[in-house]
Formats: sequence, structure tokens, C-alpha cells
Amino acid sequence: MAELMATMRFDRRRSNVLGMVVLVVTALLVVAFAVVIDGFATVGNLRVIVSNSASLVILSCGMAVVIISRGLDLSLVAQMVAGAATFSILINAGLSGPAALLLTVLAMILVGLINGWLIAYAEIPAMLATLASAMLITGFFRFAILRGEYLLLLPKTNPAVIFLSGNLMPGLTVPVALMLATLGATWFLLRNSIPGRVTYAMGDNFQAARLSGLPVRTTTLMIYVFAALTALLAGLVVSSASGTVDFRTVTNGSLLFEVILVVVLGGIPLRGGRGGMASILIGVALIAVLRNGMTLLDFSTQTQDVLKGLVLVTAIVADRYLNPRDAETDTVGDL
Repeated sequence: MAELMATMRFDRRRSNVLGMVVLVVTALLVVAFAVVIDGFATVGNLRVIVSNSASLVILSCGMAVVIISRGLDLSLVAQMVAGAATFSILINAGLSGPAALLLTVLAMILVGLINGWLIAYAEIPAMLATLASAMLITGFFRFAILRGEYLLLLPKTNPAVIFLSGNLMPGLTVPVALMLATLGATWFLLRNSIPGRVTYAMGDNFQAARLSGLPVRTTTLMIYVFAALTALLAGLVVSSASGTVDFRTVTNGSLLFEVILVVVLGGIPLRGGRGGMASILIGVALIAVLRNGMTLLDFSTQTQDVLKGLVLVTAIVADRYLNPRDAETDTVGDL
């Protein structure tokens, strides 16, 4: 037992190494951008970085919980767009904001339950189940509802939309407030709840968690419902700010890669069982600074994708080195 605990502590130290490296790289980028770019090191630009990162933080919270449980949700961005589209359709049909939001929440809970059921009860690998779910959701909305179009307009004069894109109080916008609320909910779930402890146990050793009688199936359902709700919040933040729901966000894949990149860079291993709030914040800090700096330097979208792809590959290689699989961790229940 003592040997096992020592091994777990060593694994945590190795996971923290990547987080420390990412923090150093982020600090160096901040210094470099501050020297090269006029106006980067200003309070106004800091507010822009935080505001533009709200949806990424919210999505990363959902993905982090899933990956800690040794899962993967490739449908997260598709759910984000579908949730925003559902909300838009309902308020365009004349429903009030609260009623439309309630129905949309119920719809997203159903989507999360379906994903969780496919993984926990039908025992389909998470990667395949959520990839199929993403294709189904996107195809249904684009061809059955949008008739092949990519864009859906959100009425920016609607009181609910105005509220979502406005200020909760001076100096605190609603998107940032939703981001902070999601961070708080994720922290509570992972560190102060029984499902959170089961989530870590599933990531450490799924078979052992199941054989010991832990409610791994019901916890899986809850994890994917939580991820679906974070996707909805992110969708509401993005669509209310732009006034549109754009399904090209799903097809270009860039946002999904950024979310996975945030989680991996923060030190959450893809084999699960490790990580927390600090991991999410570390990963978001690097991606937010990198994205803002490249935008201010007027890098093309293609160039930004190439650079982020290189960072993702480097992070995955580092994750494989710092968190190698072995006979105990390479068991049924992987991605």
C-alpha cells in the first residue's frame, strides 16, 4: 500500500512538471508580446483576453471532468452550437427567455444522458460514441432545421439575449460571471462531492472502481450531462455576443482542438485520474495569451491553426512521457 501511494505521489509530481513548464512559457510569451505589440500589456487588452476566453474556459471545464474520468467528448462543440440553435429557435418562435432556456436545458440534459448511456451501458468507446453523436447532432440541425445553411440569426433585441451579452454589474459581464460560476461548480464537483471522488477513481483504474462497487455507470451519466450543460453555457455566451449561431464552428474543428489543448497543457493526462482547477486555468492562460497575441500580430487563421497544432502535438508527446501507460492503467475503459 505504501509503495502504491508513493507511486501515485510521483505521478502527480510528474504531471505538475508540465503545468510548471506551461506557466513559464506563458510568462515568456507575455513578455515577448508586451515588447513586440503596442497595447498588449494594458488593462483594456487584459479585459479582452478574459472576455474572449469565457467560452473556452466553460468548455474546458466540461472536457476536463470527462477526461479525468478517462473519457472523451468529441461532441462538445456540436452540443454547444446545437444548444444555442435550440435556444434561438425557441425565442424566435415567441417563447420567453426563461421558458426557452428551461426547454433548452432539458434538451441538453437528454443529449448528455444519451452520450452517457452509450458509453456506460452500451459500452461503446467514448471516442466513437461522441464522434457519432457530434455527426448526428450537426447533421440533424443543418439539414432538418437549417435546410443546409450554416448560420442561424439570434434576435439581439430579445431581452434574454441582451442580458446574456450585457453586464451583471459594473466591471463584471454576464459571460465572465457564467465562466466564474462554471469554475466554481467544477471545483465543487471534483473536490467536494462523492461523484467527483468516483470520477477520479474511474480515471485511476476503471476496472478496480467498477469491481469495488462504485456507481461508475450512473457517474458516467452525470459526467456527460455536466459536459452537455457546460456546452450549452458556452454556446449561449458565443451566440449572444455575435448575434449568430454558426455551425462552421463544428466543421472546422479548431475550437475542439483548443479545448483538448487546454486540458492537456494544464497537466491533465489523457489516461485520466489526475488534474483539477489549477490544470484548467494553466492551460487556458497559455492558449488565451497565444491566441490574443497572434490575432494582434495579424496572423492568418491557417497560420494560427498550424502553430496551435504544433503545440498540441508537443503537449501530447509530453503527456505520454510524463504519464506513461503501464499494465495497470492500460485497461478496459480507455478512450
